[in-house]
Amino acid sequence: MAKYLVRRLGQTVILMIVVTMATFLLMTAAPGGPSILLDPNMTAEQVAQMKRLLGLDQPIWKQYTIWMWRVVGGNLGASFSAGTPVAELIGHHLPNTLLLSGAAMLLSTLAAIPAGILSATRRHSRLDQVVTFASFFGISMPVFWYGLMLIVLFAIRLPWLPPGGMRDLQGPSGPLDVALHLVLPAIVLATANIAQLARYTRSSMISVMGEDYIRTARSKGVGARSLLYRHALKNVMIPIVTVTGLLLPRLVGGAAITETVFNWPGMGSLAVRAAFERDYPTIMGVTLVISVVVVLSNLIVDVLYVYLDPRIRY
Repeated sequence: MAKYLVRRLGQTVILMIVVTMATFLLMTAAPGGPSILLDPNMTAEQVAQMKRLLGLDQPIWKQYTIWMWRVVGGNLGASFSAGTPVAELIGHHLPNTLLLSGAAMLLSTLAAIPAGILSATRRHSRLDQVVTFASFFGISMPVFWYGLMLIVLFAIRLPWLPPGGMRDLQGPSGPLDVALHLVLPAIVLATANIAQLARYTRSSMISVMGEDYIRTARSKGVGARSLLYRHALKNVMIPIVTVTGLLLPRLVGGAAITETVFNWPGMGSLAVRAAFERDYPTIMGVTLVISVVVVLSNLIVDVLYVYLDPRIRY
């Protein structure tokens, strides 16, 4: 196991270098650049001086090398647009994204796994049809439209929840205020995951319940509840852990639309703003953090495999 972890960490370093290099090349190849933020009345000499200050007069390979060398030293550079260290921006926005993603993942797990189990144990029933319809509805729902409809319904027509942001700027802010602002974006972010996890749980449960050891246990008089939760559920969790491990980085890195719709101050909205402003250091810092989250999520899934199925050895 130790050798496997060392090998995976080595692969992680190579993967992050490739990802950051590809991102940097794509961003620098895009039309425009940080110069679009400059005053249009600036002279050519002033623009050239500003590019020298930002390091944009260097070749692309040298810009990337300088950035990587700074990263090794723990410095992610400074934002072109904000003028503050990128590490400070990420440190301010990352906890907000982790809070939103954690709430969405918790909601997805608590809703999807029981729904999938009930749907599998009551196949072709009215409940199974409802879960199947809701799953396809959640998978096909456009996130931006769904978020706007929830804002219209629960923040405008029924003013029960705030329409966006993370805190009330005109009143006292506390945990309850943050929780109220968290409800709508967490529901939107969790909807597609609930649909996918419910479908995977249903299909896995149906497959496991047809195994020989389940029929043997049933023939020996094992009760339905014990058969379901003690014998079947642990094997069902193996593919569920795999899917969850793939969904977690998507929650962290793919929340850009949700955070933009609800004006949630997280990594997604930071990345969108940096992309529009051609803020290379911020984009590279966000990409690096998301890459680390993806790799760590997959590593945690691999470790959980050993616990769920002792037959697995690395």
